[in-house]
Amino acid sequence: MIARKHLRKKHLIIGSLNTVGQASSWARAVRAHEQIDAESWCSDRVARSRLYNYPAERLLEESSISSRIGIAKIHLDAARHASHVVLESGRTIAGLGGGRYTLLAAIMLRVAGCHPAIVFHGSELRSPLRNMKARDESPFFGLDSDFVARLERQSRSVKKLVSRWPFRLFVSTIDLLGEVPTATWLPVVPDGDWFAGMKPISVNVTKPKVLHLPSSRELSNSTQIELIGNLLDAQGLIEFRTVTGLNPSDVRREVEWADIVIDKIGIGVYGVMAVQVMASGRLLIGDVDALTRERVPDLPLIQSSIRTLDQVIRDLVADRSTWAARAAAGEVFARKYHDGRYSAGVLAKWMGVPVKQP
Repeated sequence: MIARKHLRKKHLIIGSLNTVGQASSWARAVRAHEQIDAESWCSDRVARSRLYNYPAERLLEESSISSRIGIAKIHLDAARHASHVVLESGRTIAGLGGGRYTLLAAIMLRVAGCHPAIVFHGSELRSPLRNMKARDESPFFGLDSDFVARLERQSRSVKKLVSRWPFRLFVSTIDLLGEVPTATWLPVVPDGDWFAGMKPISVNVTKPKVLHLPSSRELSNSTQIELIGNLLDAQGLIEFRTVTGLNPSDVRREVEWADIVIDKIGIGVYGVMAVQVMASGRLLIGDVDALTRERVPDLPLIQSSIRTLDQVIRDLVADRSTWAARAAAGEVFARKYHDGRYSAGVLAKWMGVPVKQP
């Protein structure tokens, strides 16, 4: 029995939330760059609850996970197929439960010869109170207190699971290492089309096109960003546009329109949208914490606060001599950490496959 477990073929399952399509992107990267069998799973209940669909390799029907027996069968099925399973956001592979249920599910996987891990994406782990204490412009200051309290309870619940978790932990953004220092960074990976290239931005435009495209207005300080952008537009300095609620397939069109994109400001993190912008050769204005700057000092994000945003934009418009270099640096950075090679290496290394990086 021990020998069979040791010789089990490497096979990875990630699921079953497929948040922003990342489970599918990571699985695709592992297949492409490490030649390891990998697939993403997603609960159809989760898929139906979303405004946008992020397809996974396997959709788990709700009828099959509607009971404890069904959930156990799903985990045993995962263990039969896979040597390694990454659970998302502290949930089971069925997309349900949390805390002790996830821990029991992980132990079930391990007893069956499969190696479990967890990956956290952000809001399920990030403490609003910690963010507010560390950052003067934290967007949590402006949110409903009940909503903030609920997020804080969720963060504390997840951290109880983390404190008991005996297996590997991953986080998709660097700032989350401040929440769980024992975790390993597993960089986000946008769709490969973002690395296909776009028409370069031009320094000769009369009014640079500035875009704000938040995935979450509440966590981006979007109201303040829009006030500044609209004022500069009214003064004739820029052409400003803000768009929310886009289907992911339409995001590329908006980014291609822009010369400069303003990401979330205040929370201290860069994510999938920021990577898409950099990969596209657009200038990126955002706000990251000191931990992120320390870990990736080559990040070409133009740092701004709400207080300094007006001047940051004015300076970029007045002096365009750095535009080409900044755009090129963004494309290099996005490929270095986020085109799938780095993330595939992180997962392959955990799976015991020799890799050159990271």
